[in-house]
Formats: sequence, C-alpha cells, structure tokens
Amino acid sequence: MIRFIAMISEKTGNLLLVTIVLVLFSQLTASELSTDPKKVLEFADHLFKTEDFLRAAIEYERFLFLSNSDNDTILFKIGLCHQFRERYDYAGQSFSRIIAQDDSKLVSTARIALLYNHYKLQDWVAIQEFAYENDTEFYYYYLASLYRDSISVNINGFNNITDDSLRSALMDIEQRRSHIRRKSPVFSSILSAIVPGLGKTNIRRPGDALFSFGMTSFAGLVTWQAFKANLLITGIVSSGITLSFYLGTIYGTYVGTILYNESLNDKLIEKLEQYNPVLKNPYWQSWQKK
Repeated sequence: MIRFIAMISEKTGNLLLVTIVLVLFSQLTASELSTDPKKVLEFADHLFKTEDFLRAAIEYERFLFLSNSDNDTILFKIGLCHQFRERYDYAGQSFSRIIAQDDSKLVSTARIALLYNHYKLQDWVAIQEFAYENDTEFYYYYLASLYRDSISVNINGFNNITDDSLRSALMDIEQRRSHIRRKSPVFSSILSAIVPGLGKTNIRRPGDALFSFGMTSFAGLVTWQAFKANLLITGIVSSGITLSFYLGTIYGTYVGTILYNESLNDKLIEKLEQYNPVLKNPYWQSWQKK
C-alpha cells in the first residue's frame, strides 16, 4: 500500500490526492481488502446477519467473482439481500440465475421467490407469462389475472390445486367474479348526456347524481333568466358555467364508471390476498437463521 501511495505522490505531486487515498484505505477493513474467497464469504455472512444487506450483496458478488462460480446458495442470499432492501428488480435477476441452473436444489424455492418479487413490483404480465407448476405458483398466476382483470383463466389450474382449502377459496372467488356485472362507461355517459347525473345512478351514486342534476339545472335556469332579462354578459358567463357543469357531469360519469368496475375487482383481490401462501409461510425465514 505504501509503495502504491508513494507512486501516486511521485507521479502527481498532489498531497491532497495522497490524503484522500489514505483516508479511503483507512476506512476499509481487512476483510474488504482480502482476495481470499473464504474470508470474503465469512465477511459477507457477517454483514447479512447484521442486516447490512447492500454491502452483503456486494461481498457475495465479490465471492462469486473470486471463486469463479455461480453458487446457488450465494445467489439466493444475494437475491434476499436485494429483496430486503426493496430492490425487487435486482432480487429477481438473482433468482432467475438460479432457475437457469437445472441441477440446482433451490430451483423450486427460487421460482416462488421470483414470483413474489414480481408481485412486489406489480409486474402482472411477467407473472402470467410464468408457467406455474404448483399451488403457490398458480396462486400468483390467478392473482395477476385479477389485477389485470383478465377474463381467461385456465380452469384446469383449480383442479390441479392440492391444497383443499386454497382450491375452495379460489373457486369461490372465481364464482363471484363470474357473476360480476360491469357497467359500460359509454352507456353511463349517454344517460348523463340525456339527463345530467342520470348515468351516476347507473353506478349506484345517487347523491352525486342529484348534485350534478341540481347544479346543471340551476346554472341553466340562471342562464335562461339572464337572456330573458336581456342581460347579455351575464347570460354568456352563466351559459359557459352551465356548459362546464354539463360536460363535466358526462366526463365524471365516464371516469366514475371505470372506477366502479375496478372497485368490484378490488374487493375480490382484497379477499384473495388473505390466502397469500408466501406471507403465510415466508421462504426467507429459514435463511435469516443461518
């Protein structure tokens, strides 16, 4: 190290640069400077246990580089490090590297971990494109279909569920889902165009419907009275207000109908979330004890 610093000093003649290098080296521990894979791994495990997950992930990656390997256990720990620091994209990359190893004993766990991290990222497309193989994997597939409001769900998936309680719960939710009657945003908007606020009764919002009808009617009445009394400026202003109320009611009905349809699915999703198998039995608990 001294020769290295002397070389910098000789070539640059910059005392400040030498000072910075000294400070940086002084802050590094022996484990962080070591190129012995065994010591690097011990240090990484220490960081993992103390929940210094960012540094732990870096040290685990350094171990893989120094040992020139793709150790599945270390890859899984790297994935957990990123998951615990809520970098689910990086976590997914590590778990994917394990899945690519056909001979790894951690493939099944890594598959669930990958799906869980997709779930945290709300990457529903990736989950639905993932070919499910067991109950837990099908659960995430079905959850993604609810979030995407997908109509097509493979019914055979329900029949292949081995957990009776989970199969019963999912089939009950699917049955409720099949009976959902969604409203047409266009039809609701047309109703509000005919009678201001009428479309909002179609999505069970009578209070909003009455308010929209009342405000639009009142503004229209003021406009009519203004023109009747030859108050041209007042009539023009109030007609603009009337038009804004009228168009706003139509647009609000359209958006409100979309939100109404989404809320129907949200209730099913809230119920389904109660059966999340990973949250009931977290795959990372045993790793935290190691």
